[in-house]
Amino acid sequence: MREEEIIQIVPAQWGWYAYGHDEQGGEFLSPVACWALVESSGSVRRVVGLTAHGVGAVERVEGLPGFAEYRYVPEGGAA
Repeated sequence: MREEEIIQIVPAQWGWYAYGHDEQGGEFLSPVACWALVESSGSVRRVVGLTAHGVGAVERVEGLPGFAEYRYVPEGGAA
C-alpha cells in the first residue's frame, strides 16, 4: 500500500485548529495553515490539515502527538 499522495493544497481559513492533549494532559490548539487533498491506493481521497512548525517545516496535523480533532474557533471565541 502506497503512502497518501498530495493532489492539491489550499490555504486554510483563519480560525481552524488542531485540538488535542499534550504529554502532560494539557490541551493544545495548533493552527491549520492549509488543507491538502490526499489520495491513497484504491483512489480513496480525503482532506487533511497541515500545520507549520519553525522555518520551512510543515507536517500533517494528524501526526501531532495527542491530536484529537479539528476545531473551528471564531475570532474571540473559546475552544
